[in-house]
Amino acid sequence: MNEQSYLMFSLNHSRCGIPATAVQELFFLPEVTAISEVSTAMLGVLNLRGELLPVLDLYHRLGQPRPPFQLTDSVIVLEWQSQRVGIIVSQVESVQAIAPNQITANLYSQSQASLQNGLVIGVANLEDGIATLLNPESLVHYGMVRTVLNSNADAPNGSVNGALKRPTDAGFEQGLYDHFDAQARQVLQKRTAALQCPIDDQDSAGLLPLAVVGLGGEYFGLGLETVHEFTEIHKITPIPCCPPHIVGNINLRGEIVTLINISDVIDLPMNTVRSQPKAVVVRLEQRVAGIAVDHIFDVTYIHPSQMTPAPITMHSDKDDYLQGIAPYQDRMMSIINLSKLLTSEVLIVNEEA
Repeated sequence: MNEQSYLMFSLNHSRCGIPATAVQELFFLPEVTAISEVSTAMLGVLNLRGELLPVLDLYHRLGQPRPPFQLTDSVIVLEWQSQRVGIIVSQVESVQAIAPNQITANLYSQSQASLQNGLVIGVANLEDGIATLLNPESLVHYGMVRTVLNSNADAPNGSVNGALKRPTDAGFEQGLYDHFDAQARQVLQKRTAALQCPIDDQDSAGLLPLAVVGLGGEYFGLGLETVHEFTEIHKITPIPCCPPHIVGNINLRGEIVTLINISDVIDLPMNTVRSQPKAVVVRLEQRVAGIAVDHIFDVTYIHPSQMTPAPITMHSDKDDYLQGIAPYQDRMMSIINLSKLLTSEVLIVNEEA
């Protein structure tokens, strides 16, 4: 049926998709540097391994109010005919194959289509909900044209690069990061510095990718190969007759996922009250679960040589779930062995109880 693969992502509370063939790479939100004389549709630029990448305000492009940035936001780099632009989204989900008969192309009226300037390909009716499909050519072309038109006036000899190299004081003058505390800004700065390094200089061979989360005031690293996605928890359905570590079920776009509290398993006080509940959805073979956490900070890479065994004072009968500890910023984080944790009898519910 000539299915096409789309990268699915959320934009605030909307679900969108974009052809996967146009996606060059993606990464968590770094600092975006504002530049003068640029359309409000452009947030600014970022230094991606020595090249300046224009970053488009997708909310503005869609005529929607932009919510405050979060550390869990992601940048998707789109490429079309050797031109690139970045868009900031709330959360990247997965790649999904969509058949043409699942797409309604004429849902919008002609006036709305003209307003969107060909941005919307159509609306897909999927098993897990409705998704708006976007046109990468329109996004990249719009981003590049807006940058050129608004930069040429002040650029020496009409050079776009000349204007882009005159940044203002990052995005802070625009208030993009005013709500971030000092710790969050350190994370942003670290991400920005990492993106500036050429791939050859990063010595990426053998690095361990980790999702850094906060739980009980401590940092923990979760192996990214098992992490499926991050999500906010809006509603929890309790499950009767279950042990305390089974928080309940959450609905993840039509899929029922059991939410677990691993605090007791890793010797932390059980905390059932969270002001901004979040979950890390993990998948191991046929097992799917959500791990309740207090904060989702970052995705980072460490070299195995940076990981050391947990101190003897931390040892208990539950230390099998800790691979070790490693430095993160100015503190240490404990690295959880998700494979052992998810297959552990500690998390199995005895249905006969």
